Amino acid sequence: MLFWIVNSLFLLFAVLNINDPDWFLWVPTYFMVAASAVAYQKKLINKRVLNILMFYLLFVFGFTFFGFVEIIDQSYDTMVNIKEPNREAIGALMATGWIFWISRRQ
Repeated sequence: MLFWIVNSLFLLFAVLNINDPDWFLWVPTYFMVAASAVAYQKKLINKRVLNILMFYLLFVFGFTFFGFVEIIDQSYDTMVNIKEPNREAIGALMATGWIFWISRRQ
């Protein structure tokens, strides 16, 4: 049950990022997280693929956390006292944690 709830959350993240200026980074990333988790559970991909995905997600985290994504998206909206690039970095870190947890389950 938790598996499907968290994957649905990442699909929701993807849908909510469709109208962002940097949608081409976040929509595929969040869809990839959900699809990879399902594919790994169904044994369609192996841990090596998940490790590559985790490396990619950590790269995206660093890219957003250190402000490089502001080159693409210069909107500075704040929600819950967190600016958008920092929220996106948190999302990438959550995705990394989810993929790490999934990769250790089987």
